[in-house]
Amino acid sequence: MNHVPTHAGDDSDGKIWGVEGMNILFILVGLLLSIGLVLMLSRHHAPTLSVGAGAVPFVLTTAYVFALRQGKPKSFDTDLLESLANGTGWMPPVQQPRNPLYPHAST
Repeated sequence: MNHVPTHAGDDSDGKIWGVEGMNILFILVGLLLSIGLVLMLSRHHAPTLSVGAGAVPFVLTTAYVFALRQGKPKSFDTDLLESLANGTGWMPPVQQPRNPLYPHAST
């Protein structure tokens, strides 16, 4: 039996601390936004308010990553959000429109 090299490899983007590929960038951007917001708010507001408000970007981006991206198929998040925004994008309309070329055709 001959060995045929298929060059089959892992198509994943890799993991950093258990977070897949580009997802770590979303989390890091949320962290940077949070740190910047805390630093901006800490000059004029109480520490609890600045830390509480500053945590919002990090919490939202982390929730987005783990709810809609991590461990899901590629473009699951965009397909889901598009379906929620535009309705049932995966199904044909319940009532098909009449064919404009054949006005006598029934639906």
